[in-house]
Order: sequence, then structure tokens, then C-alpha cells
Amino acid sequence: MCARKPKKFVLFLVTLLGFSTISLGIGKSTSELKYSDLLEVDSIRLEAKSNFSDYVSDLYTELGDTSLLFAAFERAMTGYHNLEKFQKIRRKDIITVIDFSKPSNQERLFIIDLCNRKILHKSVVAHGVNSGGLYATKFSNDQDSHQSSLGFYLTSSTYSGKFDLALRLEGLEYSNSHANSRGVVLHAAKYATYEFLESNGGVLGRSYGCPAMPYTYFHQVVEWIKEGSCLYIYHPSRSYARNSRYLNRVNYLEDFIW
Repeated sequence: MCARKPKKFVLFLVTLLGFSTISLGIGKSTSELKYSDLLEVDSIRLEAKSNFSDYVSDLYTELGDTSLLFAAFERAMTGYHNLEKFQKIRRKDIITVIDFSKPSNQERLFIIDLCNRKILHKSVVAHGVNSGGLYATKFSNDQDSHQSSLGFYLTSSTYSGKFDLALRLEGLEYSNSHANSRGVVLHAAKYATYEFLESNGGVLGRSYGCPAMPYTYFHQVVEWIKEGSCLYIYHPSRSYARNSRYLNRVNYLEDFIW
């Protein structure tokens, strides 16, 4: 992630490494373990998940901003570490969380510096026109759906187009795998500004599926997150959470307990 690893996170990984090499034996597959061994593996897995939760809770507390919902942050960090495990992330110091459980008239895009443990920037952000009005309630990965897509993305390169500067997003899940072909990018828009909120009855404008945000500081936002950082769009959707490969597996612990 960065040069300074959280102490609790390092501690439980060292504990797990010792367990895997001493108790289970290096190279021993799960199918070769005795039933008593498997019970102990389950116990260690639960302990590891508990310690990871402590790490996430401590980091969230240090950020010191409850406008970022803990549920969104916790899922974002779970997926982030799975993506890091599979070497999907190139920029490991930054994560962007977009919380579509919140209404569009509230700040719901958060750029987090994981090394220095602080929120660099937060702002309003628009959802797709067919995802809902004040709240986003419907999501799709389909062409021409004009809906937002949930899940984990990797930021890519920039280009100049209809909205001047835009940042390409690579969808990493079943829920957003068509991001490139749909033209889903991060861009600024006049309908995604605080001024638009004031003149439009407190409701932000909507996009064709792109997360659109204010022009103010947009160039700086792009510099912070472009070229390989993790971006996560959250919503408490049971269907998405049930099927997300990055939320339902603890692959960041794979070397130690799998």
C-alpha cells in the first residue's frame, strides 16, 4: 500500500505466517489436513478477519470524517486488499470511494490518502439518469442503460473530449465490466456543481452512467487518482454484495490460511 504498514495488520499477518509454516506445514494442501486442523484453520481465519476489521476501524477513526459512511469504507478496503493481492492496483497510496447510498445533494465522493491517513478531497457526484432522482436505486452494466454501475474500478489514462478533461475507468467486476465500451469515465459537468444544486431545488443533475463531479479542483482530482488507483462505487445492494468476487473472499490472506 505504502511504506508504512499498519502495525496491527503486519502483526496478524506474521501470526498467520507462523501458523501456516509451523502448525500446517509448508506446501500442505487443505485436502490433506485432518478435521481438527481444519477447525483450527477456521479459528485462525475468524481471528484474522477480526484483526483486519480492527485495522479498518482504526484507519476509519483516523480519517475523522463520519460523512464517509463506515459501511462504504469497510467494503472499499476489503476489495482494495483483494485487488492488491492480485496485483491489480498500480497506485496503492490512494483509494476513491463513491457512496451512492447517499442523496445527490450531499458530498459522496471521497479521495483517501492511505499512507497519510487523511481525506484529500470530497465533493458531490452525479449518478446515471435512469438510476434514480435524488437517490440512486437502480444499477446496470448494460449498453444504453444510462444507469450507474457498482463495484471496483481501476483508473486509467486521461483524454480530452466532450467534457474537456476526462479520466477513463476500467471495470473490474461482473457489475461494471462494460465500462470501457459504455464510455463510463470520470468527468466534470455543469450539472454536477454546487451552483446547479442551488438553482435546481437541491437535486444534482444526472449523467448517462458516468460519475460526474464539479469542475472546481477536477484537474487536481485527476492528478491524485489517475493511472492505476482503485475507485469503488458503493451501494448497500444485496445482489451486488452477494456476487462480488472482491467482497466475498479474503484473498489478501490467501498465502497464510488457504
